[in-house]
Amino acid sequence: MGRLLKGLCSGFVLAIVFTCVAIACETPVYRYAMYRWQPAPYEVYFFHDQPATEQDQRVQELLTEFERGGDSRANVAHIPVNISEDPELASVPPDVKKAWLDREDKSLPSYFISTPYGVGISFEQLDEAKVRSLVESPARKSLAAQLETGKLGVFIMLSGKDAAESEATESILNGLVEEVQQGKVSLYVSPAQGTPETEAKATTPTNELGFIKIDRDDAEEQWFVRSLLAMEPDLAAEERPMVFLVYGRARALLPYIGKGITRENLIREIEFISGACSCTVKEQNPGVDLLVRYDWESAAAALADKFGNEEGNESNFGPEMFFPELIIPESGSAVSTELAATEVTEPVIDNTIIEQPPEAVDAVVLRWVAFGET
Repeated sequence: MGRLLKGLCSGFVLAIVFTCVAIACETPVYRYAMYRWQPAPYEVYFFHDQPATEQDQRVQELLTEFERGGDSRANVAHIPVNISEDPELASVPPDVKKAWLDREDKSLPSYFISTPYGVGISFEQLDEAKVRSLVESPARKSLAAQLETGKLGVFIMLSGKDAAESEATESILNGLVEEVQQGKVSLYVSPAQGTPETEAKATTPTNELGFIKIDRDDAEEQWFVRSLLAMEPDLAAEERPMVFLVYGRARALLPYIGKGITRENLIREIEFISGACSCTVKEQNPGVDLLVRYDWESAAAALADKFGNEEGNESNFGPEMFFPELIIPESGSAVSTELAATEVTEPVIDNTIIEQPPEAVDAVVLRWVAFGET
């Protein structure tokens, strides 16, 4: 069950199901996601057995700054793992422990970067420059800025090996972006969207999509590309073009690949993010949180100002009610003991990608038990 605490989560999942049945709202998914869905953190484990060097201290300080400091935070967490104090690795999730044990090169210190849903991206030696490229890049800045303007979502296209196939994919996306902007695609309109207050505030087309093309060999976007390719097993070996639709606070839907990139398939994705939010619990909705550094609270406020008062942006729900707390069980605790005993089935593949389906709710429950996300 990956990172899921079996006894704890049975009740938690029932609560989620009940919430989904009992609560439905008329706010479009993409706006509700921006108002209320905090991105889950990518985890940076620092394996060591000696005091941190000056460089490692600077790395830790920078990660802590991105995690906690200022408005433009990143959904990243720095987690020290002192192997001399915890040789059995009882304080880390089973998939992280397995990744370390399966690694041939166990030289220390070493950093392990993992997604919120339990997929290991890589073991790395980090410095300040790498940390900055881990959490931000030109494409991600553009992505977040476009989402803040109120666009339904942003298509992220990873180019393929075949230039003609990539050009055909780009043509489909450009055509669909234009169709949506011109109102040629029939999409849901929320009740709040048609009020005089909203109409008076609107300065751009209500329905608009963004589009960013990324060369997968672009050095500035390597971490972004790697996080996209970690969303599903075997994506890293795929050479055809890929299209991800990103919405809310940089939550990406699973990709369409090659011949699967069709107007009809992509319209279904657009209809989901623009439709009424039938389940307000983030983890019961499709998508995977991407690692992005941005001032999402200001972005949510800007969207609320543009579309007026609607469910999800009510003034009585401040961001302090929804900011997540990272839960790392202490070594020797009942939680860590159960974690250590949990059977792990996810294989490690060449120390780069650890297979684990991203859609399972148990992927983030362990670290988000204290997160009252409803």
